[in-house]
Amino acid sequence: MDSASTLSALQHAKQRLAEYKIKDVMLFDHKPILRIQVTNSEFEHILNMRTKLAEELKSIGFRFIAVDLENKIEV
Repeated sequence: MDSASTLSALQHAKQRLAEYKIKDVMLFDHKPILRIQVTNSEFEHILNMRTKLAEELKSIGFRFIAVDLENKIEV
């Protein structure tokens, strides 16, 4: 992905997560990996949706989808 498509891919991924009411999320593009950081309160929610989210986020162009287990967003 070039920088223009990366930006739109990240924006599209954030939009997808918002559609599933996943708030307080940070996305990082580590081509071809999408790394997701969420708050503690969103962590279980994103794991419950992992199969559907992985499928949709891969269709955007990411090969691997990772939820960051160490770093979380503090709100």
